[in-house]
Amino acid sequence: MIQTPVLVVGGGPVGLALSLTLSKYGINSYLINNRSTTTNHPRLDVVNCRSMEIFRRIGLSDKIRNAGNPISSNQYCSFAASANGPYYSVMSDRNFIYQPVKEANRKLMTVKDGSLPLESMQRIPQMHLEPVLLEEAEKDPNIEVRFGWELFGFEQDETGVTALIQNVETGENTNIRSEYLIGCDGALSKVRNFLNIDYEGTRDLLGELFIIHLKSDEISSLYPNKESYWHTWISNPEFTGLLVSPDASKNDFILHRPFAPKKGESVESVIDKAIGKKLKYEVIQSGPWRPQFIVAESFGHKRVFIVGDATHQYMPTGGLGMNTGLCEAYDLSWKLAAVLRGWGGMNLLDSYESERRPIALRNREHVKKCAASVFEAQFARNEKMLDDSKEGESIRIRMKHEFETKVSRLYESLGIEIGYRYQNSPIIEKEEGQEPPYEEIKYIPTTWPGSRLPSVFRKDGTALFDELGTGEFTLLVLSESTEDTESISQAAQKLNVPLKIIKIEETEIGKVYEKKFILVRPDEHVAWRGDRLPSDSFALLNKVRGEK
Repeated sequence: MIQTPVLVVGGGPVGLALSLTLSKYGINSYLINNRSTTTNHPRLDVVNCRSMEIFRRIGLSDKIRNAGNPISSNQYCSFAASANGPYYSVMSDRNFIYQPVKEANRKLMTVKDGSLPLESMQRIPQMHLEPVLLEEAEKDPNIEVRFGWELFGFEQDETGVTALIQNVETGENTNIRSEYLIGCDGALSKVRNFLNIDYEGTRDLLGELFIIHLKSDEISSLYPNKESYWHTWISNPEFTGLLVSPDASKNDFILHRPFAPKKGESVESVIDKAIGKKLKYEVIQSGPWRPQFIVAESFGHKRVFIVGDATHQYMPTGGLGMNTGLCEAYDLSWKLAAVLRGWGGMNLLDSYESERRPIALRNREHVKKCAASVFEAQFARNEKMLDDSKEGESIRIRMKHEFETKVSRLYESLGIEIGYRYQNSPIIEKEEGQEPPYEEIKYIPTTWPGSRLPSVFRKDGTALFDELGTGEFTLLVLSESTEDTESISQAAQKLNVPLKIIKIEETEIGKVYEKKFILVRPDEHVAWRGDRLPSDSFALLNKVRGEK
């Protein structure tokens, strides 16, 4: 029988990221995937700001950028009659998110108030992201990767989980004994089904949509500098949909439409209407798909947990599918590591669901609003929208306003991406007083307990995130404090809780961080803060490590 601390079921971006993060914390894992290769479908088209921060923390952000859209390419989002125009609106400079990664990251380093993320987003399709993560996992000595194997069943007891896995090609069976089993096995998750966990929410709210993956060396020539925009929302009397360029250098395009080709229409005729001009292209694949707005009723049971699409399924408006899953994996990984290394308390793993499920529900509501905004803006079209007349011009002005005020929420929602907060978490030390605003669109930097620590830079240009402990708590001590930290250091040593102490002299950072002492978790979320150290450091550390 194979023995491993953690069995990860599912080798998509979330499962691979989970194993890679566990490895950074010194934890071995065994990862199986029922596919024999990585996906050949674009699927996602962006790794958002928070996800890129996470990938930076585990040392992969540069490799992902090298595999994705060139960092000098635009990130523009547009609204047009077709890819060939005319264009009603192009959002290019109203927010840093539309700027090329190279320029955006340069801007991020100049911001002193913590109001922006450490990393800009990265355009990259899943079919280019997965190979990067798989290559890293396969060469990692702490990870055993087995593609072409699927989960056949499992039983758990008080000390672990015994799983039966099967080789998809040969039918060979083998048993794996692990302390924990994590299901990252997608929307049709066997792990979730074996746990008898259902989804909460309305299924098939929008019915079937239609997607086309095509390749073309000519579509980019329709755009300025022969560089396709990231998103082109298309609305004309004959076509409504979205043309996505997940990577401008690879000439892949994804076309979304609210319904399949009608009688008398071909896939090619649909593409031609969207492009607005007859060009050469190759259809790679096409077909219907059903967007969902559902969240699992539970995120696990005892020693078995679910992550990613197994916990939630969203329409991609807002780009929160994989990105939400990655944050779930990041939350769960440090808690698994803490328990396996002996310093995590009995209640630590229970906090995974209590922290992440409210965020999954919050993100779902945001995605719903984004979807409604898109439909409102796109279907506000008029038969006279392209007329060369005052009426036509008036319609186009109205459509531009609709697009820029409604569809922009898909891209400019830093409150959702980096402003999520673990409210009512059992392992966060609550603070008295008025909680700061918690918005979806605007991000308001704060160190209120449960929040992600705002990203700031030291005087020498070092990102503070890069100094935080790996797999350990970090106590930030602001320059105004003269209090000795020996008491909390000794408490951490006696409880075997890894604790790194960082002294911060910069007064600018002190203004952003609000308090003299900030205890930061391994996932960059604030566990506690105060102007004095707690009178009982043992009680605080027991709380944040899940022992209380």
